[in-house]
Amino acid sequence: RAAAAMGNGASGAFDASTTLSRGLGACIHDLLRPTQEQLAQAWEAYDKHNTGALTRDEVVGVFGELVSLQIVAAQEAAGRRKMETARQQALMEKECRRRRSDVSAKAAEVLTREELDAAIIHSMSSKTGPVMAGMMAGYVEIPVTCLTALKEDQALIEARVDLLFAQSAIGTPPRVTQQAFASSYNALLDSAPQALSERPGEASAASECAVQ
Repeated sequence: RAAAAMGNGASGAFDASTTLSRGLGACIHDLLRPTQEQLAQAWEAYDKHNTGALTRDEVVGVFGELVSLQIVAAQEAAGRRKMETARQQALMEKECRRRRSDVSAKAAEVLTREELDAAIIHSMSSKTGPVMAGMMAGYVEIPVTCLTALKEDQALIEARVDLLFAQSAIGTPPRVTQQAFASSYNALLDSAPQALSERPGEASAASECAVQ
């Protein structure tokens, strides 16, 4: 197969068994979990009197506030990461030029294999840097995109809160505690790998793309 010409094995940076669904499930589980500070800030925005429990509409508001806080944090993190990646890419290109210049300036009899190999590797890396940078830029946008999609789907947010109240409400009128809300929100993220488990046809497609 054509893939066989590329090498003898898959890179450690790419697991050929990973499918789109499985990868997204892992990202949602790992990257979207809120901090304790974000949870507290969102809750305090609605629990003005520190009662520790809120009504259904208030919890809907907390849910939206928490997602908004996470989006802002994710956007800031993505911006910092993109700037750092651009800086690294510029340094890589500079180092490539330096090594090529050093190799070109040396006579063949004094040029070592290590120096030549390093120049070749840096040349490949410099040209491929933009591809890797694009992949990394896309990766850091995953939390922003996922959280934005969640925030925009008010119907599903309200349905999730209704389920929380059906399972965990206390008192009259029904209220939910901060701990119950936090546990429910994290449980939503924990469910992602199972919800996005392998779909029919994905395994075979991944196997076809594997580098043999």
